[in-house]
Amino acid sequence: MTACSLTLLGGFSLKSAEGRELPLSTRKDRMLLAFLALNPGRPMSRDRLAGLLWGDRGETQARDSLRQSLAAIRQAFRQAGLDPIAADRETVAFDAAGIDVDAAAFAHLAEGAEGETVEQAAACYAGDLLEGLDGLTPEFQAWLAPERARLATMAVRVAERLAAAGRCSAAALRLGHHLLARDAVCEPAYRAMMRMHLAAGERAAALKLYETCRATLKRELDVTPDLQTESLYRDILVDRAAAASPAASECMDERPSIAVLPFDNISRATDLDYLCDGLAEDIITGLGRFRLLFVIDRYSSGSVARQTNDVVETGRRLGVRHLVQGSLQRHGDRLRITVRLVDAANRAQLWSESFDSSMAEIASMPDRITGAMVSSLQAQVEHSLIEQSRRKPGLAAYECLLRGIRHLRGYAPDDNDRAIALFQQAIELDPDYGLARAYRGFAEMVKHGYDNAPREILLKAREMIASAVRMDEHEGRSHWLLSIICAYLDDVKAEERHCLRALVLNPNDANAMATYGGALAALGRHEEGLAHVREAMRLNPYHPEWYWITLGGIFYVMRRYADALEAYSHRTDPGYWLWARLAACYAQLGRRVDAAAAAAQVLRLKPDFSIAATRRAGWSDEDNRHIQEGLRKAGLPD
Repeated sequence: MTACSLTLLGGFSLKSAEGRELPLSTRKDRMLLAFLALNPGRPMSRDRLAGLLWGDRGETQARDSLRQSLAAIRQAFRQAGLDPIAADRETVAFDAAGIDVDAAAFAHLAEGAEGETVEQAAACYAGDLLEGLDGLTPEFQAWLAPERARLATMAVRVAERLAAAGRCSAAALRLGHHLLARDAVCEPAYRAMMRMHLAAGERAAALKLYETCRATLKRELDVTPDLQTESLYRDILVDRAAAASPAASECMDERPSIAVLPFDNISRATDLDYLCDGLAEDIITGLGRFRLLFVIDRYSSGSVARQTNDVVETGRRLGVRHLVQGSLQRHGDRLRITVRLVDAANRAQLWSESFDSSMAEIASMPDRITGAMVSSLQAQVEHSLIEQSRRKPGLAAYECLLRGIRHLRGYAPDDNDRAIALFQQAIELDPDYGLARAYRGFAEMVKHGYDNAPREILLKAREMIASAVRMDEHEGRSHWLLSIICAYLDDVKAEERHCLRALVLNPNDANAMATYGGALAALGRHEEGLAHVREAMRLNPYHPEWYWITLGGIFYVMRRYADALEAYSHRTDPGYWLWARLAACYAQLGRRVDAAAAAAQVLRLKPDFSIAATRRAGWSDEDNRHIQEGLRKAGLPD
């Protein structure tokens, strides 16, 4: 039978069974009792206990202080008819019989929490151990800090179990709030609460928690949420069944997962920097052709590599088991390329090889490296060797292509012109270099501002990329670029066809997957389109912003205006057309003030904007009318 209760979580209190407070006059009395109660039945030496709280005093004085504190504890418990202190000249022990210690009860329940007991464990955790009672002695703090962390870690696991079981009780949510009050950047607690709200049908609350998490991490640590949090957020936003736990997430795709990091330039010769990115990208493309491999997009692997060089952290953030690391070193006119395949979970090196090559042979190196690597990853793949391109370009043309792609992805005022010049130079050096032709045509559209490109420019670009496809039918990137041009020419059927061909050639091409999703949605197959954009975000978790724009467009035509606003919010520098979409979303939601403000932004950026002049973008007649309806509601001119 319980004679009294000792509360240590969320503060300190000692009460009789009737709820009467059993007072302890000093903080050190309470701290000593907490320490003893969490070590029940274990004889503690008096010297250790005296040093824990009175280490700044002489030995005799410290022992006297300990004796007085033990007497105070005895006196408090005697009011409840208990005497839990067993002491002799050298040791002190605590008998917890008849005393309900909440922290001990929580630890017991949390260790084997199943079914209803997991709710009981959640109800026990009322906050941090001895919350608000810091600043005693360094010795006591050295015990308290890890003990707090131990119990908090158990509490996080309880929250995750509740989330996995679909529980969203008051106790479960209270537990999550306690964890975030303790540690405002505890991402597992955010994820658990997001899943709880989702289980309760409170999708908006789950999305709001993500926003709070992202803002807090930025403010406190200047970092972004990790991959698990971002993936959960995307899963909720696009209605994908979210994995209940990290373990479940790891099992969702049983294929060997891999990310290729940008190669290191050991020679420090700046003229080799383009090769470091280019080799990694070509290896990613080669590995992506194997359906039995899950390959992370270059954009994401490069983004994470710029933030951390720790193997385990990189693997965790990208959600992969294997990492490919490489380096480049020049010796005269020859290159040595060293490649390692690393287990991201334990940093173990699984495979390593060095490749020596002349500069003239460098264009064929990605296929040699990929072929060697695949046999180390998985013995049985669809093919024994990577499918070779029909031909390989010369070194000079290959170099121009890689340099051009870097400029095409840049934001300097002259980047587009420099990209076009480099792609043109690659074509002049090697007239049969199909991929260079494809990028040359695509860059022309980029230079003229996508939506604003005159039709004659788009037609010229389409013919140039189509000729690239004819030169090398097996280059998936050319098909993908052609699909984009077709979309801007409102030929959605051709867009769909070339996207599909790109994915046949490279099932892991996240860009083609996202573009294909947009094409399907434009053809009226909204749910299918959403599913493909969802998969693209999984392949490329740190994807470029245009994925969000594609997703927002799909949400809009699905009448999911709030979700469309959420997707569009990820665009950092919206142009006039995105402001127009925002205005339409606000108008459809009845948010007239916001719609008017967004419409004003459209007209500020493009004073001659008119609904009639907006590009159809291949949407069906019904979807196109729906888009125009939103623009009119926002007050934009016909």
